Amino acid sequence: MARKSTKETPPAGSMLMKRVGTSLREAREGRKLTLKDVSRQTNITPRYLTALENEEYSAFPGETYALGFLRTYAEFLGLNVGDLLNLYHGHKIDQSQTPLAELTRPTSTLPALQLDRRTWMGLAGVAGIVLIIYLLSSGILDFSTGSTDTEVAVDKTDVACDDRAVELITIPQKGAAPRLSDITTSNALKFNMDTSTYKFCLERIELSPGGNNVAFFALRINEAANHRFRSAVNETTSLNASIPGLAGMAKEIQVTPRVIGDASVRIQMESGETGAAVSDQIQVTLQFIADSYFEWSVDGVSKPGTSVAAGQTRTLEARSRLEIKVGNGGGVQIIREGQPPRIAGPAGKIVKITYRKVPDALDPGIFRIQEDLEVAR
Repeated sequence: MARKSTKETPPAGSMLMKRVGTSLREAREGRKLTLKDVSRQTNITPRYLTALENEEYSAFPGETYALGFLRTYAEFLGLNVGDLLNLYHGHKIDQSQTPLAELTRPTSTLPALQLDRRTWMGLAGVAGIVLIIYLLSSGILDFSTGSTDTEVAVDKTDVACDDRAVELITIPQKGAAPRLSDITTSNALKFNMDTSTYKFCLERIELSPGGNNVAFFALRINEAANHRFRSAVNETTSLNASIPGLAGMAKEIQVTPRVIGDASVRIQMESGETGAAVSDQIQVTLQFIADSYFEWSVDGVSKPGTSVAAGQTRTLEARSRLEIKVGNGGGVQIIREGQPPRIAGPAGKIVKITYRKVPDALDPGIFRIQEDLEVAR
């Protein structure tokens, strides 16, 4: 009589037991989608989708593109972004020429040393000094005075945001549908508000046995100073011009961690009430689905033109008038709050789009945004 096998079959669909490409391909095929279907809805070209499913990361211009497209593809398929990013980084570790066993094997097996009490006390003293230096340099131990609640420090260095994969996002206006973003110690969120550029990073997570983890963040404005702060789950931190080091902020930003895991944080960010009313602003986001020339003007101030590669995003804001010119209308998607996304214009054509605030015909006290489109012949 044949013996019944006791080997258990791994749970089907367990992402952590698969590779990145396998997880993406199976999720897509499970939804009966072709690569062209996904490309139309995510604006990621099929060749990059294929590269992700085949784990051919060398096909991307850089790791920033690979991580950005991977995040977008995973979110579209409803997969856990954090798990996929962990799988991606695990794949990169697997490519190391030094095997893990080699890295973890002891380099020598020295016999136990017979040390007298004076020697042990000396070694303990040295170890204590080294520990204190480490705690001070890492910020865990801080003898500085001042508030220890929300504001942690203001620093002109960019330690927290160096060497991060940058993900371009937009900040929803006050009252608009909330938008969640995932952040780890490997990526940074970058966005524009008014004429300033913001870079948002996760420095570290302090784990709590009760699950009340605390996340430490850094915000950088216009490549200048960092503002560091910490926040717990569902604790909203308001960042505005009243905080030392953030005097240049025209609007308030409210940051609320919704989930704090062991290695990642899911945060909600939205505009506050500081400065000019958010509803009075003209805000337009451009998603480049093909390479295109691009130039713009904000409230009469012209910006130098530049070439933008496919896969990048630009968010522009103006108080009264915004002019945008793109060299390839079919290669740029226009996104505005409360409006469906649309292509800027015909492929290969120069398109100029002007947005300006005009009084409402029925109520002159209310302004609406008027859009004018010109296509070069």
